[in-house]
Amino acid sequence: MRNPVGLFMPGGICMTPYPKKVLSIQQQYQTYIDAGMTVPCPQEAMEALSTIGYYRLRGYSFHLYDPATKKYQPNTSFADILALYRFDKIARRKPTP
Repeated sequence: MRNPVGLFMPGGICMTPYPKKVLSIQQQYQTYIDAGMTVPCPQEAMEALSTIGYYRLRGYSFHLYDPATKKYQPNTSFADILALYRFDKIARRKPTP
């Protein structure tokens, strides 16, 4: 039987290695820069990456990313991605009765 951390074995758990390497906040930030994203406020970007998370924010930029070239469309800004995340967070809130 498979579970999130490995294979269940009658005598214990057999861990499977995680295929991706863990990136530091600086490396995550650099990944966006290397892919052509502009970052108007690096400090805000670092804070967002450490509190919200790289993979959660990345989901809001898929429509601007070209996997063939591994680059973002011109003028893609981290501030726009962060604004989209914040808008979505507000839009998903349940209305108070």
